[in-house]
Amino acid sequence: MKNLSFSFLVIVLTIIQSCSTSSDSSNNQNLTLIPQAKIEHNQSNYGIYKGVFVGSSGIIILDINNSSNTVSATLIVDGNTLNFVSNQAIQANQATNINFVNGANSFTFSVSANGNNPIITNLLINGHPNAAILVVKETSTTLVKCFEGSYSGGDSGTFNGVIYGNILYGLIGNADTGIYTANGSVNNNQIEGLTQIGSTISGTLNGNSCSGTWTNNQAGMSGTWSGVRTY
Repeated sequence: MKNLSFSFLVIVLTIIQSCSTSSDSSNNQNLTLIPQAKIEHNQSNYGIYKGVFVGSSGIIILDINNSSNTVSATLIVDGNTLNFVSNQAIQANQATNINFVNGANSFTFSVSANGNNPIITNLLINGHPNAAILVVKETSTTLVKCFEGSYSGGDSGTFNGVIYGNILYGLIGNADTGIYTANGSVNNNQIEGLTQIGSTISGTLNGNSCSGTWTNNQAGMSGTWSGVRTY
């Protein structure tokens, strides 16, 4: 399940919104509180896109002609940084498909003319088969924050997500069940969500950290989850 569209990813677990309002002094102290995206690109294919990687764990940042006429992507997986570039000519306010390459690693980034429905497909990252990336567009007024975490209990795996406004989108990865999505909302630092496979999620956001519990009544399983903002 490595080709996930943003519209489908919108099913992702919102693990982050309340984490967007403050910064933990104990970790991630250099995290930005200001969007990088330029106001002139808010309704354009140009701008900043951020997301999370599952198939191991990581984050991705794409700069599509945001502040200069350059197109680049940075993928950080397990602390290792891969810088991608593309020499393709990109036109403003046009549907866009960009092929990014770094040695044996590659992927295709696609987005509509107005910046909607960003999606990463054809994902090939050396040493990380069956991986997936979720990306969302940042605007000049709404910062996108990336969180990495895990879940455990009756089942266990990776639980990563992003915040956009007060909605959280995320990816959940497990060696047995593969990669799936969840979505939810955050109100007054309280998280409520539902995963693609029917698990309910609840929790609390505290600065750049969040944690809570999950339950899947159909499978008769439950457990806990937690995450921390890493970008």
